[in-house]
Amino acid sequence: MVTCFNSSSANSTTVSSDGAPFPGYTMVILAILMITLVVVVVVGNALVILAFVVDKSLRNQCNYFFLNLAISDFLVGKYKRAFY
Repeated sequence: MVTCFNSSSANSTTVSSDGAPFPGYTMVILAILMITLVVVVVVGNALVILAFVVDKSLRNQCNYFFLNLAISDFLVGKYKRAFY
């Protein structure tokens, strides 16, 4: 616990010094799960994009929606990895 005093010295505020929402081992587990999720998202969407490029029979009007979704999800997954 940390006690902070303001200029009037009559009022004091007590602040918790740990400040972390989770213990250290929980943060490590959450970080590993987040990294795994990002890798699965990026690889999975890259495979969808690759399948669309390689297989000409997938190029119909309905599948362009899935290509667009895979590209946008790929970019979100890629940038999510950059910020975390």
